Amino acid sequence: MDNDIKTGRHSLSHILAKAVTELFPGTKLAIGPAIDNGFYYDFEGIFGEDDLPVIEEKMREILKRKEDFVRKVITKENALALFADQKYKLELIRDLPAEAEISIYTTGGDFVDLCSGPHVENSARLLNWSFKVANVAGAYWRGDEKNAMLSRIYVYAFPTKQELKDYLNALEEAKRRDHRKLGPAMDLFFMDDSAPGMPYWLPKGWKMFNALLDFWREEHEKRGYQEISSPQINR
Repeated sequence: MDNDIKTGRHSLSHILAKAVTELFPGTKLAIGPAIDNGFYYDFEGIFGEDDLPVIEEKMREILKRKEDFVRKVITKENALALFADQKYKLELIRDLPAEAEISIYTTGGDFVDLCSGPHVENSARLLNWSFKVANVAGAYWRGDEKNAMLSRIYVYAFPTKQELKDYLNALEEAKRRDHRKLGPAMDLFFMDDSAPGMPYWLPKGWKMFNALLDFWREEHEKRGYQEISSPQINR
């Protein structure tokens, strides 16, 4: 990912966090990294699909304020005091090595987040970006099922309107080509709750499956591979 794009997306993740805390005071913040198609931020709280356009509108409102991103390095003791009411930030701070540099970013003077950066100098740099608050999903804190379940809000974000439009069009095209729709429509297989995620192959589909398997075996034999069979379900 291009560094400028990564910086823009990560800066927007702070705008998302600020929007959520303005709309839902007291929300606990986790983390918000940039990803290949935008970014996400994890929150402690429950958000519905109806909340997403409201959050998106609040983000646009905040961007129009043209607020500075200001970095400051603080001590571990000061960081623990600053985020005393943010338990996930406290955990991250406590886990840092003693010699680690701890930095925070203030956005607009009233929103502070624990972050190593970098960010854009001012949110005005992001006014021409195109983004869409896409969906919300559950995510365990730090990816551990023993930890709390958080709400992960995903946002698609690109530097231009055309890039976002192209990406959304590609998503729609992928939906139209989704094997989960095409398979049953073409009488290849069907799914049933008796075997979640495993298809019941119909005659046409099973014939196709075996033709592909025969081809796979022939190609692997040519290249000296050997075939084994392992259990389909494992712990």
